[in-house]
Amino acid sequence: MWHRSRRWRSILWWEPVVAVGAVLAAVAAVWVTLNADFLAYPGWLAAQKADFIVGPVFVGLYWRRVRPGSRFGSLLIAFGAVGAVYIVQSSSNPWLFGSGVVWEAAIFLATQLVILTFPTGRLDGMAAKLILLFAVAVALPLFLMLVSLLPQLGPGGSISGCRTLCPHNALAFASDPSLAADLSKFEAAAIIAVGLATGGLLVWRMVTGTPPQRRALAIGAPIALLFTAFQIGYWFLSLVHPGATAVHSATQWGLAGARSMIWYGFLLALIAAELFAGRTLHTLVRQSLRRPTQRDLEAMLREPLGDPRLRLLFRDPQTGGWIDADGHVVHDLPEPGSSRGLTLVERDGTPAAAILHDVQLSDDPELLQAAGASALLASENATLEAAWTDALLELRRSRARIVTAADNERRKLERDLHDGVQQRLVGVRIKLAVAGESDADASAMRGELDGVGEELDEAIDELREVAHGLYPPVLSRMGLLNALEHVRYHSTTPVAIDASGIGRHAVELESAVYYCCLEAIQNATKHGGPEVHVSVELHEDEDKLSFEVTDDGPGFDPSETHGGTGLQNMRDRVGALEGRVAIITAVGHGTAVSGSIPLPRDHDRSHASVLGHVPDDRDGQHAARA
Repeated sequence: MWHRSRRWRSILWWEPVVAVGAVLAAVAAVWVTLNADFLAYPGWLAAQKADFIVGPVFVGLYWRRVRPGSRFGSLLIAFGAVGAVYIVQSSSNPWLFGSGVVWEAAIFLATQLVILTFPTGRLDGMAAKLILLFAVAVALPLFLMLVSLLPQLGPGGSISGCRTLCPHNALAFASDPSLAADLSKFEAAAIIAVGLATGGLLVWRMVTGTPPQRRALAIGAPIALLFTAFQIGYWFLSLVHPGATAVHSATQWGLAGARSMIWYGFLLALIAAELFAGRTLHTLVRQSLRRPTQRDLEAMLREPLGDPRLRLLFRDPQTGGWIDADGHVVHDLPEPGSSRGLTLVERDGTPAAAILHDVQLSDDPELLQAAGASALLASENATLEAAWTDALLELRRSRARIVTAADNERRKLERDLHDGVQQRLVGVRIKLAVAGESDADASAMRGELDGVGEELDEAIDELREVAHGLYPPVLSRMGLLNALEHVRYHSTTPVAIDASGIGRHAVELESAVYYCCLEAIQNATKHGGPEVHVSVELHEDEDKLSFEVTDDGPGFDPSETHGGTGLQNMRDRVGALEGRVAIITAVGHGTAVSGSIPLPRDHDRSHASVLGHVPDDRDGQHAARA
């Protein structure tokens, strides 16, 4: 059964009606009892009868407010309604008085019922059912037969006796005092048997119960045991030593006081449970600051809740399944049974955590919800902190890679200029010096200068090639799609490009997509050879620019790939623009490199300038002249 705590729910319309009705019935009980001149203790009995009504009713209303899912609160309210009928015993009318005496049996059965069902409101176990069945089938018929045989009958309540003669019993059908005396002994023995069985069951529950069960019984059960002890003593003295006036008087007052303490003991038990929940929450919050793992969280809940078999599961938002403390996926939650309960902890109206626990804890929902919420909060904080730490570490690594890549590019550029263009220009300079010192004729000099011109042309071409490698002019001048078409035209392998409606964007965005596609094409050519087929797809919508490069090459095992920086450079380029890159490959199944970069909300030329200026034709002209 799933429980959700709604502690301060709205007041139901009937609850104030019941409260006002209980107060009015208590006032009526006091007024009628105080005016009954035949009672031995009218003042004390008036207080007891008023307490029979307002005590259980108000404790039951509070119980329902704190634990709306529990039956016990409603059971206490029903007990108060039973106590309200007990008023008629204070009437001098023979019919009403006789009905009130008979109603003492209802008070007896109701008292046994609330004791046996505490704190769940259910008759748990066969023993409790048999005890109540014996009281109804044996003790109640004996009492009813006794009432029908005595026209002059005194109340059986401990302090409800009469001063001299009680009003006539209009419910008597015959008069047989001898038979009635014999039946009264059997009645006393039956009540003693019920008391002994009830007391034994309470002791057995406290001894053999789980820690949550013993904690729930810790206050209410001892007070119920005290009442049961006085009840046994009162009827035992009535049975074996009716003349022991002093002892009998002490037990009757003890029985009256212990009976009134029952529902207040239940109230104290509920308050103690609330205080325990508060202390437990405080402890769990303090322990959650230690960044516990899910296994630690489960162990952390077991101790304060007193359930060594408690299991904690968290909802996986991606798969919709559940993950236990060992990280195993649980597709279906275990079904609650007679000994195990299930409580769901919700977040934003959706179950986020589940606690499989001792069924007794189901009647302590505020404790379960507090524990589950603290565990959920600790788990989410640990997840967020781990993600933050990973992101921070990846950022540091990415920055280091960018610095290293920039340094490597500078070195490469230096080598290209030194080994290529610089050497050619030095050679040209030497040839010019030689030509200036030469005494050759004009035709020979012209030949030398023509050779120098050719050297200069080659140096210019080589310098332009180096510059184009830094940023292709076609990308700046004509955009991403044309730049990729240029790559396709010069590629040694077949490349198919599928794209339409691709506009101009900021320099950083276009160059990131271009170089990612170029890197993927070059990798496919390098590892797949001239026979590999490459496909490039570009797609643009309102939110992002996406690309995908696929090939039918040999593929590779991503888990075994450690060398090379090309794939990581892709991630760094796209990641710097808050985009993502995914690589799907397997040995013998080709490779697919896909990614997307978010676009500004209004990615026209003015908004794209947030990332960098939008290239135009003049950029291409400048690049060409460079």
